[in-house]
Amino acid sequence: MSTAGKVLVALVLLVLPIWIVLVSSVAQLNSAWGESLRKQRDQVTKLEADIANNEREIVGLKDKISLAQAGAEENATVLRARLTDIERARAEMTRIQAGVRVQVDTLKAAVAKAESARDQRNEEKKSEIEATAKAENAVNELKGENAELMSRLTQLRDEFKTLLESNKTLVDRILRSGTQRTGRPASLGR
Repeated sequence: MSTAGKVLVALVLLVLPIWIVLVSSVAQLNSAWGESLRKQRDQVTKLEADIANNEREIVGLKDKISLAQAGAEENATVLRARLTDIERARAEMTRIQAGVRVQVDTLKAAVAKAESARDQRNEEKKSEIEATAKAENAVNELKGENAELMSRLTQLRDEFKTLLESNKTLVDRILRSGTQRTGRPASLGR
């Protein structure tokens, strides 16, 4: 064997244990890495399953949130509608109360006016009754005076008729006697 072959064999023999160590370490690393890779793949599979579960749970939670929000919005809409109805009813009640107050005030004013008119009518009635009583008394007094005056008138008529008859008689006598008097007679009867 030649020196080069010997050197090559020595070198191969020297490198061979290193190579065996390296191959065994690579094999060991490969098996460790294979084990690690398998574990990593199992973990990735498990994580992918967990991610899928989480995504399903997230979708379920989003659905629940959407339902809760929709329910809350519906409740809020119902509550707003009720609040609007209550405010509308309150406004209507306030308007009715204001109308009733106006009517009550108008009615009170009318009652006060009617009471004033009634009191005035009562006063007028009392005044009328007093005036009627006074007028009746005056009429009765005037009837009495009228009766007196009528009797006096009748008496004066009778006296006038008597006097007229006596004057006619006297004038006839004077005319028959033929003498004319220039003066007036001293007394014509009374």
